[in-house]
Formats: sequence, C-alpha cells, structure tokens
Amino acid sequence: QTGQCPHYHYKDDAQRPQATHTKIHMLIASFRDQLCPRTVHNAFTRAENPFRIYIRIIEQTEPGSTKIDDAGCWDRYCQDYNTDCHQYRNNVRIFPMDSRDSKGPTDARSKLSAMVSYDYVSQGQDLTTVNLHDFCMQIDSHMDFSDMYDTELIFMHHRTQNDYAVLSTYVADISQNNQDIRVVPNLCMVTFTSTIRNWGTKECRHLQKPKLTNAMWGAGLSFHRCHAELNVPVDPYLDNVFDGEEGSRGIRFFTHGYDVYTPDRVLVTHDYHTHQGNPIVHTWGNKHNANKNAHTTTNKDKNNNNPKDWTFRQSIETLRTLVKTKGVGRVNMMLGIGGTRTKPEEIQEVDEIRKSRFGLGTKRTLEQVRNFTGIDLANREMVENKCGNLFWVPFTEDVMKIPQDSGGGEVQVHTYGVPETLARGLVGQPDDPSGIDVSFLFLKDAGGNAISSEKDPGGGTATASINRLRLGSGGSITSANAAGTTTNNNNTSPIMVVTLGGCCGILILVMLASRLGVRQKNTKHN
Repeated sequence: QTGQCPHYHYKDDAQRPQATHTKIHMLIASFRDQLCPRTVHNAFTRAENPFRIYIRIIEQTEPGSTKIDDAGCWDRYCQDYNTDCHQYRNNVRIFPMDSRDSKGPTDARSKLSAMVSYDYVSQGQDLTTVNLHDFCMQIDSHMDFSDMYDTELIFMHHRTQNDYAVLSTYVADISQNNQDIRVVPNLCMVTFTSTIRNWGTKECRHLQKPKLTNAMWGAGLSFHRCHAELNVPVDPYLDNVFDGEEGSRGIRFFTHGYDVYTPDRVLVTHDYHTHQGNPIVHTWGNKHNANKNAHTTTNKDKNNNNPKDWTFRQSIETLRTLVKTKGVGRVNMMLGIGGTRTKPEEIQEVDEIRKSRFGLGTKRTLEQVRNFTGIDLANREMVENKCGNLFWVPFTEDVMKIPQDSGGGEVQVHTYGVPETLARGLVGQPDDPSGIDVSFLFLKDAGGNAISSEKDPGGGTATASINRLRLGSGGSITSANAAGTTTNNNNTSPIMVVTLGGCCGILILVMLASRLGVRQKNTKHN
C-alpha cells in the first residue's frame, strides 16, 4: 500500500480487554444447508468471547420436507452440537423462509442488512442494539474458524489503521482451518458475463498487515465496522442475482470511502467440498421453481411472524413496485456497465438508483473507480493489472466539531456519513420520507422537546439536553446548536439529533456517544 490513510480514529478496542467485548454481528444467509448448525457451533466454540457474538440467519428451507437439509439450523444445533444451547438463545435470531420463494443469495443477504439497519435505528428492538463501532461479519453458512478468531479479526482490522477497512476475500478451504496459514487468497481480477463477476484469485504470502486491494470484495467473508453495513447495505432489489453482487458492492464500498483489504492470515475457512457437492443447495431461483406460485405453505419464524410482515422489510417491500429495473439490469445501470444510457427515462432511472440508499457514495467517483480498479466498466473489460501495491485514494471525511462548553473545549464527532445515508430514499428520491420510521426513538419533556436517557454498556446513565444539527438536502450542515453533555462515569459526550432538511422534516436520532464514536478534544492549554 502506498499512501497513508489518515482516517484511523477509533482505537478503543485495539487492545485487550476491550477487544474481547466489542460486539460482532454475524450475518448468515443459508439455503437448505445441512452445514448451518455446525457453522453456528463453530462460531460459538471457536470464539474467545462467544457471548459477544450475535448471529442473524436468513434460513431458507422447504416446509414439510423430511430432508436433513431442511431440518432447521437452530433445532439441529441444539440437538446435535449443544444440548445447553439455551445459553445462547438471546444471541441468535433466525428468520425461516420458504425456499421456493428464494430470489437468490443477494436477496437473502439484503434481508440481513435490513435487520442490522433496523436494530441500529430501533436500538435493538429485534435482536440487540447495533452500534457504529460494532463489527458486522458476513459469512456463508458452511464455515469454520480459527481459535479466538473473534479477537484476532479485530486486531487484524486495527492493523489496517483505517476505520473504513473491509476485510474480505475468497476464504481458504476448511482443511486449512486453525493452522495459522499465512498464504491468503487475494481478489483483484474480474470478468464480465451478463454483468461484472470476480474471476479467480492471486496469492499473498507472509503479509505483515492486510493488503489494500482494488475494491474487489468477496461475499463469503466481509469483516467491517457496522457503519459500513449501514452505509453500504446489500441492495434488496437485486432479484436472482449471483454474478454482479460482489463487484457492485465492492465498488459501492469504494465510493462511500471504504477500502477492501486482503486479510494477512487465514482465520475463517469454507467447506467447499461438502457444500458444493450437495446438489440441493443449487436449487434456488426461478429456473428451479417453475411451480413455486402453486404452493400455499408459508414458513413462519419461531415468533409466528409471516416473512411478508417482517418489520425491518416493510418499507422496502412497500416500494418494490416503484423500482423499474431489478436484478442484473439494475447493477449494470448503476455502474454504467455497457456504456452511458441515452434515453431520458433511463438517465433518470440511473440517477435515482445512484442516489438511493442502495446506490453509490459521494466520497469517490466512478472515474476514480476506473483508475483505482483497472476496470473499464463502460467497455466491459479489465484494462490494467491492479493486483500489486496500490495508492490509497484520499477523500474528505464526515466530521462534525461541536463546541462543548464556554471554556473552549469541543467534541469531534465522526459520523461516517451514516446520517446522510439514512436520509436517502430507498428508491432514489432524496426527500423520500419512506425510510425507517424512527419517531419512536424520542421521549418528550413537558414542553414537547425531545430528550433521551439510556443505560450504556458501561453502566452509566446518559442524560442531556439535545444538540441539534440541521442538514440541508445535500447533507451539508447549515446550523448547529450544542448545549448539553452526556455523563457516563468520568466521560462526557453529547447526544445529538439530526434534523433532515427538505420536505420530509424527519427527525433521526444519530446516536448516543458510544454509537457515534465521539472523541473529546480539549483546546485549552495545560
């Protein structure tokens, strides 16, 4: 890597003991996979602190089937791997789906992203609170892990010295598990089918720290701060997409300021032989479900919720009819694959896709994508080898500096662009009020003003008057009024509310200090 990323601010979990307590939200999409319960078992038993692992699973099985592939991930985990599974009952959330309704792995993973967003905004009403500096870990449902992988991945992330790092690759085979392998697959090449597709890997040997890659990202392993999951959620309108998922999300990460790194050692492995040798796991999609509309059985989760009524998906599904182009065509339009669209209605649709919550970021441009990745999207070809050392591409961070008191102190808040992302419409209109309803976040005082009080993980009670920041429709700060602080033992930091401009007038609680990564800066002389 050439050029030093200056955006390394959050270091609270760079050392033990804090590194053993930061939450890890594991996101698993499982399609009729008999290896899912073993993966859950491995995730808990290999972790240094299993109780900080929270697992969300989209489980796609066929109702009424007697096959072991459809037996149920949690039930088989309790039966075959851990008869004391109740100790983790509050760490796992499984949403069963009828496999005949499957729209592919990308669609399933989009539901996981939506679950994370919902638990962030609702402060854990579904499984547990998601904080900006928690880690989100997307994996497949047939994996194993090295001992203490949870803490070691956090240390590895810190070795990038980049808050915006995304550790990702095509992971090694399960036969290499727990062997401290220092030969790691490196994603850096693509080809084009109907859209962009990762093609093969190189190898990195004896890395001292993770290697910056050309934004090529692998869906089988992605380890990043959860603000990355919030800013770059998997697009829920990529129906039946396989090719196109990885290339499009990697490029979206890059335009939002995130950098994909190849891990410097093997900590997560994949059971390629057993999984790919099972023909039943390849039966998703329309071509396999010609009679899917004939079935009447509907899977429900363990709380008897119909998947169509999942709270975290309601807005997404309500707006589905407004999305003109779905699937691979949507990927190609967003990235400009095949050239610039010329029809007025297509130009408008491209603009809506790119400006939506599932579109491109504003930190880096598509021109920078071409120069950094070596990929000519318009002409559908890789024009330059970018597998070696790369120049890090600078961008301007989203940072708010707020006066703390009359003595000259100030609080520096790294928002990572999350408020702006959540302000985006789901289908592209910048002032679309159809995003997640967060009005329930606010308590009112006698005068009708918003107040907040919350117990944080350290046991302190947060009480404060509200700092209000108004964002214009373009996301710029137009005014700021900071008054109060939050008290947590010996630490002070603000609670903030962001008021989104435009016609909506939606209020979003940006977060308590622990969720925004507030760092105090005292400008007084010693």
